[in-house]
Amino acid sequence: MMFAVICAGGLASRMGQYSSDLPKSLFELEPGVTVLDHVLERVGRAKPQKVVLVTRPEFRGSFEGRVGNRVEVIEADVEEFENLYSVYLALNRVGNPFLIVMSDHIFENSMLMDLISHESDKAFTVCLDRNPSRSEAMEGLKLYLVDERVIKAGKDITPRYGIDTGLILCREKARKYIEEAIRTKGPKAKISDALNLAALDGEVDYVDVTGRLWKDIDTPDDLIKARRMYWEILRRELIKPDDGIVSRYLNRPISTRISLAIYKRRIKVNPMLVSVISFIFCIISAILLSNGMLIFGGLLAQLASILDGVDGEVARLFRRASGWGGFIDSILDRMSDLALISGLSLSLGVMDGSILLLAIMASANSILVSYAAHGLKSLSADIRKLRMIPVTRDVRIFAIFLSCAFSVPIAALLYISMLPIPYLLASIYIAYKSGRRAEGKVLEKRKPLPEVSEESSEAASLIKEILLNSFKMGFALLLVRLISPSISDIRISMQNFSIEGGFLLTLLDFIIIVYFGYKILNPLKGIMDLISELIVERAGITRTVFWRIITDLFYVILLAVLWIYLPSLARPLLGDWAYRILSIATLIFLIIFLYDLIKLIYRTFEDAYIKILDKIARRLSG
Repeated sequence: MMFAVICAGGLASRMGQYSSDLPKSLFELEPGVTVLDHVLERVGRAKPQKVVLVTRPEFRGSFEGRVGNRVEVIEADVEEFENLYSVYLALNRVGNPFLIVMSDHIFENSMLMDLISHESDKAFTVCLDRNPSRSEAMEGLKLYLVDERVIKAGKDITPRYGIDTGLILCREKARKYIEEAIRTKGPKAKISDALNLAALDGEVDYVDVTGRLWKDIDTPDDLIKARRMYWEILRRELIKPDDGIVSRYLNRPISTRISLAIYKRRIKVNPMLVSVISFIFCIISAILLSNGMLIFGGLLAQLASILDGVDGEVARLFRRASGWGGFIDSILDRMSDLALISGLSLSLGVMDGSILLLAIMASANSILVSYAAHGLKSLSADIRKLRMIPVTRDVRIFAIFLSCAFSVPIAALLYISMLPIPYLLASIYIAYKSGRRAEGKVLEKRKPLPEVSEESSEAASLIKEILLNSFKMGFALLLVRLISPSISDIRISMQNFSIEGGFLLTLLDFIIIVYFGYKILNPLKGIMDLISELIVERAGITRTVFWRIITDLFYVILLAVLWIYLPSLARPLLGDWAYRILSIATLIFLIIFLYDLIKLIYRTFEDAYIKILDKIARRLSG
């Protein structure tokens, strides 16, 4: 059983006129939904035994009017206090373990679920974001890690490893550190004080929530950003963890936006009606397929697959989800699957024994895959790895769509009848493992004893390795240049295929650069790691952000190199059409990584850009 403490004692001084009569956690994210509503809904999904909210006396009435009997509201007994004192006041009202949640933070539900499911006996477990923006890193509670252990927390340390997100799980041992910090510093004690005391004893660990959405709301500008982020959080939370690859990357991006558009406009849609429409589309698709209209039938099946997600999403957004609706949706899905497989089989024309066998296997496997997934959920088994075998309903329908688009319906029938077999075998194995979980050996994360220091510094060794491999690469390229006059005119012909000496020389250059380039990049990464320690301290960013920038930059350079060497390498081997396709693909990836690099740099230094633009605007206007 779990408890929760919500800290709502801040003065919101940076909110100015907006917080004079109302605490900022009661500001609305959408009409009728406050920041506190958002927090309580996600905490409520963890089914805590009790939730305690700590606030100031002047705000108690506002909070009690909002939360009713769902939350116990208590007030601070001093005027000036920090967030740890709020937790301290609630200690005798909650059991173990308990969550510490900030009332002015919005966050994805998956962050909280990962925190709660994290197995640990440490006093504190925090959520670590390694990829905050520069402004978030400068203002947030930074965490300092050594060998992946939290050894220090504070707002005044370098943000090289990341920041806390305001979600902390406390176990029984956390109480003594909280009480000790209060005894030492009184009401002015901060959560970082308790974390630092625990870190000295190795009693702080973390879960990595990098990439998840969350926002600390301190200023009016933060509130504007939080309101935009809120919709993306809702959209992400509509995606189920067991969604297949097609659903995750094609269907859900479309269906969730349709569902959110319906919700934003407050259009009352019955989820059951959407399920029925999706079912009707599948029946029509099956009829079209059976009559040989493959393209239209396949398109309609894929459209039905997208709509199949809208019903559940709308039900969750409008709080109309029910077991009855889920049951009917499941029945309609199975009937739709059987109809589509029947239509696909009839589209082949001749129904001989082999086609009939494939149709029976495909029908049975479609039902068994769904049955296996539901069975594993009842065992509380982790089925995320099963997504690696692409046989979920979204993938099966997409296979029908693709096979019909290329006029080879037999391909989809073979796919649906054969590929679920390894999925079902893997399901049996996971079910077996879920009932026989061994504790396993506890491995220590430290260097072997005794630690022996190297004679030369790490930086010197890395530089030596870089120079040595650079010399080897230069020497190898020089050898290629020396032999080039001898083989540049050679031409090797085999029937309709020929290779010229110039191509072989270019290929040799490419192999040498790739081989030694890798041997240079490996120690170069170590050098960059040392340099990053200096850069992150001066730039005010985390190491993760730094390495994301370096990684994107590396891929941009690599793709640019491929773009240079591609014409001479690919055209002789692949021909004009394949060469053009490969060139377009390289260009697309180059644009994607370049866009990601620009977006990352902008997001990280957004506040700095805005300040520079403001200065320029003031000078121009003045």
